[in-house]
Amino acid sequence: MDRSFKRISVICFLLAEAILYYFVLTAGGDIFTVCAYTGIVLCFLFALLFGVKNDPLIAAGLACTVGADFCLVVCSPIQQLWGMIFFLGAQSFYAAKLYLNQKNRTLLLIRIGLVAAIELISLIILKDKLDALAVVSVCYYANLFMNIVTAFTQWQKNKLLPIGLVAFILCDTVIGLQVAAGGYLPIAEGSALHDFLFMDFNLSWFFYLPSQVMIALSTLQKE
Repeated sequence: MDRSFKRISVICFLLAEAILYYFVLTAGGDIFTVCAYTGIVLCFLFALLFGVKNDPLIAAGLACTVGADFCLVVCSPIQQLWGMIFFLGAQSFYAAKLYLNQKNRTLLLIRIGLVAAIELISLIILKDKLDALAVVSVCYYANLFMNIVTAFTQWQKNKLLPIGLVAFILCDTVIGLQVAAGGYLPIAEGSALHDFLFMDFNLSWFFYLPSQVMIALSTLQKE
């Protein structure tokens, strides 16, 4: 593919995402929904068109993200469980990509142990509140954390992917605490943490859309 065409395509992609990002952070209602989901779909299409030869597993992960956000952003009422299943699929594809890059069995064993330990801790803490959504969410979050650790061990090969994953986990931390405040954790209304989590600003998407843009762009870094 002609490099000048690819360069122009990257610029157009970033401009489109910047415009969508503005509306995602400032608009509400249907405008937010359309702009937010369009931004995610564009990330997948960019990776599919320009990076799939380099990183088919990243493109597959972004396809899962499109499915997740359809469940969590477009659907009404939102389908939280299915959304988290899709997100777990995305992190599984990223984990496979990172493992194939390095084939570090130590990190693989740490990943398996971490997921098992966190699930056990969740069972002990949540007890009768533990449900399918919590199980999938905890597994997803643990895999995302390990993907960040693994991606930083491959920093010289790809710098955008670990940064994108860090922004991803910041988004998910905000959302996770918001969901937990609704029934899993005793976060009192009026507390500083509650006010921070539910401020009049879309803090989760502040991190989320840039994370997906960086993940999509990371598919170009092998060239």
